[in-house]
Amino acid sequence: MSEVEEKWSEFDSSTVVQLLIRHCPALEMPPSIGKFNALHGVKVYNSTIADWGESAAFTSANHPNILSIYLVRVNMTDGLLPTGFQSSDFPSNLCDIELCVTNLRALTSIPSVLVRLEPKYLAFTANPITQVPAEVFEIPGLRTLGLGQLNLNELPRNVTNPSPSLNMIFFDGTNISIFWPWMDDIVTMETWGLLVPSLTPYCVDLEAIQNGVANAFSTPPSPDYAPILMDPSQANVYPVYYVVSCDPSWLGTYYFIDLDDENMAISPAPALVRP
Repeated sequence: MSEVEEKWSEFDSSTVVQLLIRHCPALEMPPSIGKFNALHGVKVYNSTIADWGESAAFTSANHPNILSIYLVRVNMTDGLLPTGFQSSDFPSNLCDIELCVTNLRALTSIPSVLVRLEPKYLAFTANPITQVPAEVFEIPGLRTLGLGQLNLNELPRNVTNPSPSLNMIFFDGTNISIFWPWMDDIVTMETWGLLVPSLTPYCVDLEAIQNGVANAFSTPPSPDYAPILMDPSQANVYPVYYVVSCDPSWLGTYYFIDLDDENMAISPAPALVRP
């Protein structure tokens, strides 16, 4: 922590708008980050967070202009999200939060503080998350949701008010095989863009149906499932054919990790491995 404080004392922290921390084996964030009042964005890359406590938390009071936080190839103590990222006064203008390739293990549901924050872009790609709460799909103003390469077997059954601004969802590389009726409501919205469940059991079935190899999904039909997305007769017509992509080239991270690895990695970055 003293090393960080020493470096930061060399400049006026109140004028800093972007903060990049990389290749730090034991990052201890000092409380003085609260003096970085002009911050617009923070990125931590290829580092281990040893301590980022409440005294160094991101808050609306100290960081009123911050828009983005990226944690990329980051390990956290005991696999837990540091308290510095969970303040009750979390910055209200922060609209882009991305955690890409981390060791988070206890985050079995997305923290409620992120739902309250109402981000426009939210991605948890390649993290060991097993459940996603219904409220995530109802975040006002949310446009893109990245849930690729998670340990997801099933989505929440009841999403009563899908966000009308949502136009792209990534489920690539998960174990999703079925969709519930509320997903039909999303993909038939006029503003909808693309549903990406590539390399999932659902896409294996869908492509087999579209190619004439099969005439039904491998999961037995149920009135509880989405009438459109789970109807094999709809596989080659609108909206399924136009708004669902099983293209494997989508597999990867929503975050531009390849570019970071190319520009900042000390040695070749390890291949992404699904948790």
